[in-house]
Amino acid sequence: MESGRVDVEQQRKQYHFEIKGVIVFSTANEISRLSKPLQSRFRKLFLPRYTEQQFIEVSVKVLKNLSESMVRYIGFTIFKNGGDIRDVMSVGKLIKKSDGPEDVDRIIRTLMKYGTQGEDGKRL
Repeated sequence: MESGRVDVEQQRKQYHFEIKGVIVFSTANEISRLSKPLQSRFRKLFLPRYTEQQFIEVSVKVLKNLSESMVRYIGFTIFKNGGDIRDVMSVGKLIKKSDGPEDVDRIIRTLMKYGTQGEDGKRL
């Protein structure tokens, strides 16, 4: 990070480049799982959880392929089940434009029942 060198390996391709004057931002859900040396390289900021309205607005921005009313319904439903924007994106990939709220509910129920669960048990 200090040198500005960036090494990326993605989809069986490697990219190496250097950026002068770079500032790195990173996020983590649990900083305790990061090594102390890595933690020391970052300034820690603790951001508050999205409000319901903010969560729905972000949902609308990340799911542009569906109708706004459907995305708002997905965002509202996901928010009351734990509120992880990655879950909104996962559900959005599974929804067809012709699907209705009952289809969204069925997909969310299925993901909650069989999907990966986090510590809170609500992860889709």
